[in-house]
Amino acid sequence: MPMPVYSQAIITTLGSAFSMTNGSDLSAWKMNGGRNGNASWQVDNKEIQVTQGQGLLVSRLSVPDFQMAFDYWVSDKAQATVFFRCANPGDINTDTAYEVALVNQAGGSGAGSILSLNKVKPTKVANQWNHMQISAIGTELSITLNGVTHQVSDTRFNAGPIAMNYMGGELRLKNIYVTIPGRW
Repeated sequence: MPMPVYSQAIITTLGSAFSMTNGSDLSAWKMNGGRNGNASWQVDNKEIQVTQGQGLLVSRLSVPDFQMAFDYWVSDKAQATVFFRCANPGDINTDTAYEVALVNQAGGSGAGSILSLNKVKPTKVANQWNHMQISAIGTELSITLNGVTHQVSDTRFNAGPIAMNYMGGELRLKNIYVTIPGRW
């Protein structure tokens, strides 16, 4: 259930971007998403960082349509994805949510691919800051990674929280902003 401060943020900023981090804690998120995850999620120097364990960081915010932008840094051994429109927050996987690769995947799906929907050509993302934008408006989904956009249409999932998925290496996130379109 969303915290009252975030409900107020949605009401007062409809159509404008608002931060999903306050730079000092993870109050907008649930650590390890109800799973038995043990990821070492922490905030340091206004960044969300994780270097050990495995697990999800699930937003308390749950909406059907949104646009999200964030910066991320991954080590060359990192394994990380982002889930969105998580239909079952208690069981987040590719059968219950859209999953976007933050790193190049075995099998040729590059960072920025929506796994199970499209394959993006692998590109360099390790050991540098990257900028990703995720847009989910109705059935139209788009991912922009470092200025390159790929779009698909799909009807499987229509609402739910966002989840950062960490499985190894080093992952750092900052400047996480969400915009809820003012069309409703």
